[in-house]
Amino acid sequence: MSRTVNFQLLLISLFLSSVLGRQAHANTVKAVSCSVSDVQAAINSANDGDTVVIPNASCSWSSGITFSKQIVLQGETAGGVTITDVDTNSNDSLLTITTGASFHTTLANITFLPGSGKGHYVTIQGSGLPPLMHDMTFNLPNFQLQNAVNWWVTGGVIWNTTFISTSNLSGACGTQVGSDSGSLAVRSNLSWNAPSTMGVLDTTGTNNLYIEDTVFSNVGQIPDLDDNARVVIRHSQIIGSSGLTHGPTGAQGGRSIEFYNDTFSYPNQNRPLNRYFWMRAGTMVVTNNDIQWINGGCYPNKNSFTVIVEGARWNTGGHQCCTGWQCWHQVGSGASSVTNTPPILSASQSPTDNFQMSDPVYIWNNRGTGQGSSHYGTNEVDPAQDNCHNINPSTGQEFSTTDFYKAGRDYFYDDTSNPNNGARPGWAPYPYPHPLRGNSSTPPPAPPTGVTITVK
Repeated sequence: MSRTVNFQLLLISLFLSSVLGRQAHANTVKAVSCSVSDVQAAINSANDGDTVVIPNASCSWSSGITFSKQIVLQGETAGGVTITDVDTNSNDSLLTITTGASFHTTLANITFLPGSGKGHYVTIQGSGLPPLMHDMTFNLPNFQLQNAVNWWVTGGVIWNTTFISTSNLSGACGTQVGSDSGSLAVRSNLSWNAPSTMGVLDTTGTNNLYIEDTVFSNVGQIPDLDDNARVVIRHSQIIGSSGLTHGPTGAQGGRSIEFYNDTFSYPNQNRPLNRYFWMRAGTMVVTNNDIQWINGGCYPNKNSFTVIVEGARWNTGGHQCCTGWQCWHQVGSGASSVTNTPPILSASQSPTDNFQMSDPVYIWNNRGTGQGSSHYGTNEVDPAQDNCHNINPSTGQEFSTTDFYKAGRDYFYDDTSNPNNGARPGWAPYPYPHPLRGNSSTPPPAPPTGVTITVK
Protein backbone atom coordinates (compact mmCIF):
# COMPACT_ATOMS: atom_id res chain seq x y z
CA MET A 1 0.00 0.00 0.00
CA SER A 2 1.45 3.40 -1.01
CA ARG A 3 2.35 6.16 1.41
CA THR A 4 -0.27 8.36 -0.28
CA VAL A 5 -3.05 5.87 0.40
CA ASN A 6 -1.87 5.38 3.98
CA PHE A 7 -1.88 9.14 4.51
CA GLN A 8 -5.38 9.46 3.04
CA LEU A 9 -6.65 6.67 5.29
CA LEU A 10 -5.06 8.39 8.27
CA LEU A 11 -6.81 11.65 7.41
CA ILE A 12 -10.18 9.89 7.04
CA SER A 13 -9.62 8.09 10.34
CA LEU A 14 -8.78 11.34 12.12
CA PHE A 15 -11.85 13.03 10.62
CA LEU A 16 -14.20 10.23 11.64
CA SER A 17 -12.66 10.11 15.11
CA SER A 18 -13.23 13.85 15.46
CA VAL A 19 -16.87 13.64 14.32
CA LEU A 20 -17.72 10.53 16.29
CA GLY A 21 -15.92 11.83 19.33
CA ARG A 22 -17.88 15.07 19.21
CA GLN A 23 -21.13 13.14 18.86
CA ALA A 24 -20.19 10.71 21.63
CA HIS A 25 -19.60 13.54 24.08
CA ALA A 26 -22.91 15.28 23.32
CA ASN A 27 -25.08 15.04 26.42
CA THR A 28 -28.74 15.46 27.29
CA VAL A 29 -29.40 17.78 30.21
CA LYS A 30 -32.88 17.78 31.74
CA ALA A 31 -34.07 20.85 33.59
CA VAL A 32 -35.56 20.28 37.04
CA SER A 33 -38.76 22.07 36.00
CA CYS A 34 -40.05 24.44 33.32
CA SER A 35 -39.42 27.51 35.49
CA VAL A 36 -37.21 30.19 33.98
CA SER A 37 -34.55 29.69 36.67
CA ASP A 38 -34.41 25.92 36.23
CA VAL A 39 -34.25 26.15 32.44
CA GLN A 40 -31.51 28.78 32.73
CA ALA A 41 -29.56 26.52 35.11
CA ALA A 42 -29.81 23.58 32.70
CA ILE A 43 -28.58 25.74 29.82
CA ASN A 44 -25.70 27.00 31.96
CA SER A 45 -24.59 23.43 32.62
CA ALA A 46 -24.75 22.38 28.96
CA ASN A 47 -22.02 22.49 26.34
CA ASP A 48 -22.20 23.22 22.63
CA GLY A 49 -23.85 20.28 20.89
CA ASP A 50 -25.84 19.18 23.94
CA THR A 51 -29.62 18.83 24.19
CA VAL A 52 -31.46 20.60 27.00
CA VAL A 53 -34.88 19.09 27.75
CA ILE A 54 -37.65 21.01 29.51
CA PRO A 55 -39.96 18.59 31.38
CA ASN A 56 -43.63 18.56 30.42
CA ALA A 57 -45.50 21.14 32.51
CA SER A 58 -46.90 24.66 32.41
CA CYS A 59 -44.98 27.66 33.74
CA SER A 60 -45.18 31.46 33.64
CA TRP A 61 -42.07 33.50 32.85
CA SER A 62 -41.81 37.13 33.99
CA SER A 63 -38.29 37.48 32.58
CA GLY A 64 -36.32 35.95 29.76
CA ILE A 65 -33.30 33.76 29.06
CA THR A 66 -30.38 34.81 26.88
CA PHE A 67 -27.85 32.28 25.64
CA SER A 68 -25.29 31.75 22.89
CA LYS A 69 -24.59 28.06 23.44
CA GLN A 70 -25.22 26.06 20.29
CA ILE A 71 -27.66 23.56 21.76
CA VAL A 72 -31.00 21.90 21.14
CA LEU A 73 -33.54 23.40 23.54
CA GLN A 74 -36.74 21.37 23.48
CA GLY A 75 -39.78 20.41 25.45
CA GLU A 76 -39.96 16.82 26.60
CA THR A 77 -42.68 16.01 24.05
CA ALA A 78 -44.44 18.01 21.35
CA GLY A 79 -47.25 19.98 23.00
CA GLY A 80 -46.14 18.99 26.50
CA VAL A 81 -44.53 22.26 27.61
CA THR A 82 -46.48 25.52 27.89
CA ILE A 83 -44.81 28.82 28.74
CA THR A 84 -47.05 31.80 29.54
CA ASP A 85 -45.51 35.21 28.93
CA VAL A 86 -46.05 37.62 31.85
CA ASP A 87 -43.08 39.88 31.03
CA THR A 88 -44.65 43.30 30.46
CA ASN A 89 -41.49 44.95 29.07
CA SER A 90 -42.20 45.54 25.38
CA ASN A 91 -38.47 45.28 24.51
CA ASP A 92 -37.95 41.85 26.07
CA SER A 93 -37.90 38.38 24.52
CA LEU A 94 -38.53 35.29 26.62
CA LEU A 95 -35.75 33.57 24.66
CA THR A 96 -32.88 35.49 23.08
CA ILE A 97 -30.65 33.07 21.19
CA THR A 98 -27.35 33.77 19.44
CA THR A 99 -26.31 31.16 16.89
CA GLY A 100 -22.80 29.94 16.06
CA ALA A 101 -20.69 28.06 13.54
CA SER A 102 -20.32 24.60 15.12
CA PHE A 103 -23.87 23.27 15.61
CA HIS A 104 -27.35 24.08 14.35
CA THR A 105 -29.06 25.78 17.29
CA THR A 106 -32.53 24.20 17.56
CA LEU A 107 -35.75 25.11 19.35
CA ALA A 108 -38.60 22.58 19.56
CA ASN A 109 -41.71 21.29 21.35
CA ILE A 110 -42.81 24.44 23.23
CA THR A 111 -46.16 26.26 23.30
CA PHE A 112 -46.11 29.98 24.11
CA LEU A 113 -49.19 31.76 25.48
CA PRO A 114 -49.50 35.55 25.81
CA GLY A 115 -50.60 36.15 29.39
CA SER A 116 -49.80 39.82 30.05
CA GLY A 117 -46.65 39.78 27.91
CA LYS A 118 -45.84 42.82 25.76
CA GLY A 119 -42.64 42.00 23.87
CA HIS A 120 -41.55 38.93 21.93
CA TYR A 121 -41.54 35.23 22.58
CA VAL A 122 -38.31 34.42 20.72
CA THR A 123 -35.45 36.38 19.12
CA ILE A 124 -32.82 34.46 17.16
CA GLN A 125 -29.74 36.39 16.05
CA GLY A 126 -26.11 35.84 15.09
CA SER A 127 -24.22 34.16 12.28
CA GLY A 128 -22.85 30.75 11.39
CA LEU A 129 -25.02 27.67 10.84
CA PRO A 130 -28.72 28.36 10.18
CA PRO A 131 -30.99 27.64 13.16
CA LEU A 132 -33.86 25.13 13.20
CA MET A 133 -37.28 25.36 14.84
CA HIS A 134 -40.06 22.77 14.83
CA ASP A 135 -43.19 21.56 16.61
CA MET A 136 -43.78 24.95 18.22
CA THR A 137 -47.03 26.84 18.89
CA PHE A 138 -47.25 30.60 19.24
CA ASN A 139 -50.57 32.00 20.44
CA LEU A 140 -51.00 35.68 19.57
CA PRO A 141 -53.34 38.16 21.26
CA ASN A 142 -54.80 41.23 19.57
CA PHE A 143 -52.08 43.88 19.13
CA GLN A 144 -50.52 42.97 22.48
CA LEU A 145 -47.14 41.56 21.47
CA GLN A 146 -44.54 43.18 19.22
CA ASN A 147 -43.73 39.93 17.38
CA ALA A 148 -43.94 36.28 18.28
CA VAL A 149 -40.58 35.52 16.65
CA ASN A 150 -37.74 37.73 15.45
CA TRP A 151 -35.63 35.73 12.99
CA TRP A 152 -32.57 37.96 12.63
CA VAL A 153 -30.26 35.44 10.92
CA THR A 154 -29.43 34.13 7.46
CA GLY A 155 -31.34 31.02 6.47
CA GLY A 156 -32.85 28.35 8.68
CA VAL A 157 -35.78 25.94 8.66
CA ILE A 158 -39.12 26.16 10.51
CA TRP A 159 -41.51 23.20 10.30
CA ASN A 160 -44.58 21.71 11.98
CA THR A 161 -45.21 25.01 13.76
CA THR A 162 -48.44 26.93 14.41
CA PHE A 163 -48.94 30.69 14.67
CA ILE A 164 -52.52 31.19 15.83
CA SER A 165 -54.92 33.70 17.33
CA THR A 166 -57.78 32.44 19.47
CA SER A 167 -59.02 35.93 20.39
CA ASN A 168 -62.29 37.47 19.22
CA LEU A 169 -63.02 34.87 16.58
CA SER A 170 -66.79 35.32 16.82
CA GLY A 171 -66.84 39.10 16.49
CA ALA A 172 -69.43 40.90 14.41
CA CYS A 173 -68.76 42.68 11.16
CA GLY A 174 -66.64 45.75 11.72
CA THR A 175 -64.94 44.54 14.91
CA GLN A 176 -61.39 43.27 15.24
CA VAL A 177 -61.45 39.54 14.53
CA GLY A 178 -58.29 37.58 15.08
CA SER A 179 -54.85 38.88 15.88
CA ASP A 180 -52.52 41.41 14.35
CA SER A 181 -49.67 41.10 16.78
CA GLY A 182 -46.71 40.28 14.55
CA SER A 183 -46.13 36.59 13.87
CA LEU A 184 -42.68 36.36 12.32
CA ALA A 185 -40.28 39.20 11.46
CA VAL A 186 -37.33 38.19 9.28
CA ARG A 187 -34.01 39.85 8.47
CA SER A 188 -30.94 38.38 6.82
CA ASN A 189 -27.23 39.04 6.99
CA LEU A 190 -26.93 38.17 3.30
CA SER A 191 -26.68 41.37 1.29
CA TRP A 192 -29.68 42.52 -0.75
CA ASN A 193 -27.25 42.80 -3.65
CA ALA A 194 -26.18 39.17 -3.48
CA PRO A 195 -27.53 37.29 -6.55
CA SER A 196 -30.87 35.47 -6.41
CA THR A 197 -31.19 32.39 -4.18
CA MET A 198 -34.71 31.48 -5.31
CA GLY A 199 -35.49 27.81 -5.93
CA VAL A 200 -32.45 25.64 -6.62
CA LEU A 201 -30.25 28.73 -6.89
CA ASP A 202 -29.93 28.30 -3.13
CA THR A 203 -27.36 25.61 -3.83
CA THR A 204 -26.57 24.91 -0.17
CA GLY A 205 -30.09 25.39 1.18
CA THR A 206 -28.70 27.80 3.78
CA ASN A 207 -29.43 31.24 2.30
CA ASN A 208 -33.24 31.30 2.52
CA LEU A 209 -35.50 30.80 5.52
CA TYR A 210 -37.65 27.74 4.69
CA ILE A 211 -41.06 27.49 6.39
CA GLU A 212 -42.62 24.07 5.83
CA ASP A 213 -45.74 22.23 7.01
CA THR A 214 -46.74 25.20 9.15
CA VAL A 215 -50.11 26.77 9.99
CA PHE A 216 -50.78 30.51 10.15
CA SER A 217 -54.30 31.02 11.49
CA ASN A 218 -55.93 34.48 11.83
CA VAL A 219 -52.61 36.28 12.36
CA GLY A 220 -50.61 39.02 10.68
CA GLN A 221 -47.04 39.29 9.37
CA ILE A 222 -46.74 35.77 8.00
CA PRO A 223 -43.99 36.82 7.63
CA ASP A 224 -42.83 40.42 7.68
CA LEU A 225 -39.82 40.45 5.35
CA ASP A 226 -37.56 43.16 6.68
CA ASP A 227 -34.09 44.06 5.40
CA ASN A 228 -32.52 41.52 3.00
CA ALA A 229 -34.99 38.77 3.98
CA ARG A 230 -35.28 35.76 1.66
CA VAL A 231 -38.13 33.42 2.60
CA VAL A 232 -39.73 30.26 1.18
CA ILE A 233 -43.17 29.19 2.47
CA ARG A 234 -44.24 25.78 1.17
CA HIS A 235 -46.61 22.94 2.03
CA SER A 236 -48.24 25.23 4.60
CA GLN A 237 -51.68 26.62 5.45
CA ILE A 238 -52.41 30.35 5.36
CA ILE A 239 -55.81 30.72 7.06
CA GLY A 240 -57.23 34.24 7.26
CA SER A 241 -53.67 35.55 7.53
CA SER A 242 -51.43 37.97 5.66
CA GLY A 243 -47.79 38.98 5.25
CA LEU A 244 -45.64 41.60 3.53
CA THR A 245 -42.21 42.75 2.45
CA HIS A 246 -40.83 46.04 3.72
CA GLY A 247 -39.94 48.68 1.16
CA PRO A 248 -38.06 51.99 1.32
CA THR A 249 -39.06 52.55 4.94
CA GLY A 250 -36.35 50.00 5.78
CA ALA A 251 -32.62 50.24 5.21
CA GLN A 252 -32.81 47.70 2.34
CA GLY A 253 -36.28 46.18 2.17
CA GLY A 254 -37.27 42.55 1.70
CA ARG A 255 -35.45 40.62 -1.04
CA SER A 256 -37.59 37.65 -2.13
CA ILE A 257 -40.56 35.46 -1.18
CA GLU A 258 -41.65 32.10 -2.62
CA PHE A 259 -45.05 30.49 -2.01
CA TYR A 260 -45.66 27.04 -3.42
CA ASN A 261 -47.76 23.99 -2.57
CA ASP A 262 -49.65 26.08 0.00
CA THR A 263 -53.33 26.58 0.80
CA PHE A 264 -54.70 30.12 1.22
CA SER A 265 -58.18 30.24 2.76
CA TYR A 266 -60.60 32.77 4.21
CA PRO A 267 -63.08 30.79 6.34
CA ASN A 268 -64.04 33.58 8.78
CA GLN A 269 -65.51 36.32 6.62
CA ASN A 270 -65.81 38.73 9.56
CA ARG A 271 -62.03 38.99 9.83
CA PRO A 272 -60.61 42.18 8.25
CA LEU A 273 -58.29 40.75 5.60
CA ASN A 274 -57.32 42.96 2.67
CA ARG A 275 -54.91 40.48 1.00
CA TYR A 276 -52.82 37.41 1.68
CA PHE A 277 -49.57 39.18 0.83
CA TRP A 278 -48.42 42.75 0.21
CA MET A 279 -45.32 43.23 -1.95
CA ARG A 280 -43.42 46.46 -1.26
CA ALA A 281 -39.96 45.46 -2.50
CA GLY A 282 -38.02 42.64 -4.16
CA THR A 283 -39.44 39.76 -6.12
CA MET A 284 -41.84 36.83 -5.69
CA VAL A 285 -42.76 33.38 -6.98
CA VAL A 286 -46.29 32.03 -6.40
CA THR A 287 -47.07 28.63 -7.91
CA ASN A 288 -49.03 25.42 -7.38
CA ASN A 289 -51.17 26.83 -4.57
CA ASP A 290 -54.88 26.58 -3.75
CA ILE A 291 -56.14 30.15 -3.25
CA GLN A 292 -59.61 31.08 -1.97
CA TRP A 293 -61.07 34.44 -2.93
CA ILE A 294 -61.16 36.92 -0.02
CA ASN A 295 -64.79 37.83 -0.45
CA GLY A 296 -67.48 38.17 2.21
CA GLY A 297 -70.24 40.42 3.41
CA CYS A 298 -67.91 42.42 5.64
CA TYR A 299 -64.80 42.48 3.45
CA PRO A 300 -65.83 41.90 -0.15
CA ASN A 301 -63.69 41.38 -3.25
CA LYS A 302 -60.19 41.77 -1.85
CA ASN A 303 -56.99 40.99 -3.72
CA SER A 304 -55.06 37.82 -3.02
CA PHE A 305 -51.78 39.63 -3.69
CA THR A 306 -51.24 43.40 -3.71
CA VAL A 307 -48.24 45.33 -5.06
CA ILE A 308 -47.09 48.87 -4.35
CA VAL A 309 -44.15 50.95 -5.56
CA GLU A 310 -44.05 53.33 -2.63
CA GLY A 311 -41.41 55.61 -4.17
CA ALA A 312 -43.91 56.77 -6.76
CA ARG A 313 -45.63 59.00 -4.23
CA TRP A 314 -43.64 58.79 -1.02
CA ASN A 315 -40.24 60.28 -0.30
CA THR A 316 -39.22 58.13 2.66
CA GLY A 317 -36.04 56.55 3.94
CA GLY A 318 -33.89 59.11 2.15
CA HIS A 319 -34.58 57.57 -1.29
CA GLN A 320 -36.33 60.56 -2.88
CA CYS A 321 -39.39 60.46 -5.15
CA CYS A 322 -39.19 58.07 -8.08
CA THR A 323 -39.58 59.55 -11.57
CA GLY A 324 -38.29 56.71 -13.77
CA TRP A 325 -37.83 52.96 -13.96
CA GLN A 326 -36.50 51.33 -11.81
CA CYS A 327 -37.35 52.70 -8.42
CA TRP A 328 -35.10 51.81 -5.49
CA HIS A 329 -35.48 48.07 -4.71
CA GLN A 330 -38.97 48.20 -6.20
CA VAL A 331 -41.20 45.18 -6.68
CA GLY A 332 -39.91 43.23 -9.68
CA SER A 333 -36.25 43.94 -8.97
CA GLY A 334 -33.26 41.98 -7.73
CA ALA A 335 -29.50 42.20 -8.04
CA SER A 336 -26.67 40.93 -10.21
CA SER A 337 -23.12 39.98 -9.29
CA VAL A 338 -21.69 42.59 -11.66
CA THR A 339 -22.40 46.29 -11.98
CA ASN A 340 -24.84 47.57 -14.56
CA THR A 341 -23.51 50.28 -16.87
CA PRO A 342 -25.52 52.41 -17.14
CA PRO A 343 -27.44 51.57 -13.95
CA ILE A 344 -31.08 50.48 -14.22
CA LEU A 345 -31.95 52.44 -11.10
CA SER A 346 -33.66 55.74 -11.85
CA ALA A 347 -31.45 58.82 -11.57
CA SER A 348 -33.98 60.27 -9.12
CA GLN A 349 -33.31 57.53 -6.59
CA SER A 350 -30.79 57.60 -3.74
CA PRO A 351 -28.41 56.01 -2.95
CA THR A 352 -27.26 54.71 -6.34
CA ASP A 353 -27.34 50.92 -6.56
CA ASN A 354 -25.45 49.76 -9.65
CA PHE A 355 -26.13 46.10 -8.83
CA GLN A 356 -29.91 46.43 -8.98
CA MET A 357 -31.46 44.65 -11.94
CA SER A 358 -34.82 43.48 -13.22
CA ASP A 359 -36.09 40.33 -11.46
CA PRO A 360 -39.80 40.01 -12.29
CA VAL A 361 -42.60 38.59 -10.15
CA TYR A 362 -43.99 35.31 -11.54
CA ILE A 363 -47.40 33.91 -10.56
CA TRP A 364 -48.56 30.77 -12.41
CA ASN A 365 -50.15 27.34 -12.05
CA ASN A 366 -52.46 28.12 -9.15
CA ARG A 367 -56.02 26.96 -8.43
CA GLY A 368 -59.10 28.25 -6.65
CA THR A 369 -61.47 31.19 -6.70
CA GLY A 370 -58.72 33.62 -5.62
CA GLN A 371 -56.23 32.83 -8.36
CA GLY A 372 -55.88 34.81 -11.58
CA SER A 373 -54.82 38.31 -12.55
CA SER A 374 -58.20 39.77 -11.55
CA HIS A 375 -57.21 38.92 -7.96
CA TYR A 376 -53.74 40.48 -8.16
CA GLY A 377 -53.84 44.25 -7.78
CA THR A 378 -51.97 47.41 -6.83
CA ASN A 379 -52.46 50.15 -4.28
CA GLU A 380 -50.94 53.49 -3.38
CA VAL A 381 -49.67 55.08 -0.18
CA ASP A 382 -52.08 56.77 2.17
CA PRO A 383 -52.93 60.23 0.78
CA ALA A 384 -51.55 61.75 3.97
CA GLN A 385 -48.13 60.26 3.13
CA ASP A 386 -48.13 61.45 -0.49
CA ASN A 387 -45.34 64.03 -0.49
CA CYS A 388 -44.15 63.73 -4.11
CA HIS A 389 -46.95 64.92 -6.44
CA ASN A 390 -44.74 64.49 -9.52
CA ILE A 391 -46.59 64.39 -12.83
CA ASN A 392 -45.86 61.70 -15.40
CA PRO A 393 -45.48 63.65 -18.66
CA SER A 394 -46.73 60.62 -20.62
CA THR A 395 -50.10 60.57 -18.84
CA GLY A 396 -50.51 64.02 -17.35
CA GLN A 397 -51.32 62.29 -14.04
CA GLU A 398 -49.34 61.87 -10.84
CA PHE A 399 -46.91 58.98 -10.96
CA SER A 400 -48.37 55.77 -9.54
CA THR A 401 -47.42 52.13 -8.98
CA THR A 402 -48.63 51.12 -12.44
CA ASP A 403 -46.16 53.52 -14.07
CA PHE A 404 -43.26 51.48 -12.70
CA TYR A 405 -44.73 47.98 -12.41
CA LYS A 406 -45.52 46.74 -15.92
CA ALA A 407 -46.80 43.44 -17.31
CA GLY A 408 -44.25 41.62 -19.45
CA ARG A 409 -41.37 43.45 -17.80
CA ASP A 410 -41.81 43.56 -14.01
CA TYR A 411 -44.37 40.79 -13.67
CA PHE A 412 -45.77 37.77 -15.48
CA TYR A 413 -49.17 36.41 -14.42
CA ASP A 414 -50.60 33.25 -15.96
CA ASP A 415 -54.23 32.38 -15.16
CA THR A 416 -54.51 28.98 -16.81
CA SER A 417 -53.67 26.68 -13.86
CA ASN A 418 -51.53 24.84 -16.38
CA PRO A 419 -48.10 23.87 -14.97
CA ASN A 420 -46.58 24.17 -18.44
CA ASN A 421 -47.56 27.82 -18.87
CA GLY A 422 -46.04 30.98 -17.46
CA ALA A 423 -43.30 29.53 -15.27
CA ARG A 424 -40.32 31.56 -14.12
CA PRO A 425 -37.49 30.59 -16.50
CA GLY A 426 -35.03 28.21 -14.87
CA TRP A 427 -36.88 28.04 -11.58
CA ALA A 428 -37.30 24.72 -9.78
CA PRO A 429 -38.19 24.16 -6.12
CA TYR A 430 -35.47 23.41 -3.62
CA PRO A 431 -35.71 19.77 -2.39
CA TYR A 432 -38.56 19.12 0.04
CA PRO A 433 -38.57 18.36 2.91
CA HIS A 434 -35.49 20.40 3.63
CA PRO A 435 -32.50 18.14 4.26
CA LEU A 436 -31.75 19.85 7.59
CA ARG A 437 -34.95 18.33 8.96
CA GLY A 438 -33.10 15.03 9.04
CA ASN A 439 -35.39 12.09 9.72
CA SER A 440 -38.28 14.19 10.98
CA SER A 441 -41.53 12.45 10.07
CA THR A 442 -43.94 14.29 12.36
CA PRO A 443 -47.11 15.11 10.39
CA PRO A 444 -47.93 18.79 9.88
CA PRO A 445 -50.29 20.37 12.41
CA ALA A 446 -53.99 20.28 11.60
CA PRO A 447 -55.87 23.54 11.10
CA PRO A 448 -57.76 24.73 14.19
CA THR A 449 -61.37 23.62 14.54
CA GLY A 450 -64.21 24.27 16.96
CA VAL A 451 -62.82 27.52 18.35
CA THR A 452 -65.45 29.10 20.61
CA ILE A 453 -63.71 32.14 22.09
CA THR A 454 -66.08 35.11 22.35
CA VAL A 455 -65.48 38.82 21.87
CA LYS A 456 -64.22 40.67 24.94
